[in-house]
Amino acid sequence: MGKNRFSRCLTALAGGLALVLLAGVYAPAATASSASLGASGASGAWPAGCRLVSVPVTVAAQPVTLRGTLCRPSGPATGTLQLLLAGVTFDQAYWFTPGDVGAPPYVRYMTDAGYTVLALDRPGSGLSERPPAEAVTLGSEVEAIHEVVGRLRTGQVDGQAYSRVVGVGHSFGAGVLITDAARHHDLDAVVATGFVHSIGPKLDELNQAIVPAAGDPVLGATRPPSGYLTTRAGSRTGLFLDAAGISPLMPSVIELTKATMTSGEQATLAESGDPAISGAVRVPVFLGVGQHDDLFCNGPYLQCTDAAAVRTWESWFYPPEARLETFVLGGAGHALNLHRNAPALFAAVRGWLRGLSL
Repeated sequence: MGKNRFSRCLTALAGGLALVLLAGVYAPAATASSASLGASGASGAWPAGCRLVSVPVTVAAQPVTLRGTLCRPSGPATGTLQLLLAGVTFDQAYWFTPGDVGAPPYVRYMTDAGYTVLALDRPGSGLSERPPAEAVTLGSEVEAIHEVVGRLRTGQVDGQAYSRVVGVGHSFGAGVLITDAARHHDLDAVVATGFVHSIGPKLDELNQAIVPAAGDPVLGATRPPSGYLTTRAGSRTGLFLDAAGISPLMPSVIELTKATMTSGEQATLAESGDPAISGAVRVPVFLGVGQHDDLFCNGPYLQCTDAAAVRTWESWFYPPEARLETFVLGGAGHALNLHRNAPALFAAVRGWLRGLSL
């Protein structure tokens, strides 16, 4: 059954549209031994000036290498680096995946706007090393990201020291960055997408869809260690996307680009929603959510109808220093970047950063 489903996914990906959507997604893994990448690509999603980087960190007292893709703008630069972290069962591919034919993915949009970006795989995900699953928790990831930020500021990642670093996260990745900003005060601002202090009607469905990655038709071939998890085959569209707002090929793309999470993350996911954490953030925060994010919105507490409603609710959890800005992407689910209208979110983030002179 699993093999048949995987075969159907591969068949669905045939044709020009699939090539357009996936060209940017697979570039990082395909060029792991390359020092730099050119500007050409089937979709134009893969920008000039990108290269893979490795960052040594410590996870639960063990040395671990994190890997990501660092891209510089081809034109005038703002001098600000955006550190991108995706959520659980996603990796850096999330930031390189365009929502539709001809639409820019997040990385391309921001490098065109003059930002340097580092799309980093969290410990245990994507191209980064896999520590024991129980060691990869919210707390250990926050400490690892704190090390990364320190290395970025001192020029130990790519030879350039960045005086301004903005954390941009999705879901759990946003939770890691919010927690880092609260504990270490090492970021100049935080963009948190798919991250609010609420629960939605599909959260239990997500919990039930988490299964061992070793038996997954996509990830099983990578031999995930014990305690490494992912979403059940065929569940991602219903959990993360609004079917009315996506490309016809996106259900196959989101399935083929799935990543792992760990039992340690699963046990500590909720900790990032502690109001004491967000209450300790002292830098500007931008919150972006999908109108139909039924994992964390549209339940008993928060209806993500518009930005004002989200700001009214989330203002209870952040101090005045956060200067909270909110945005709702209409017709989008939890994985905002993968919807056709994602560039509207990107434009809002860019406008907010420019307003902060970042």
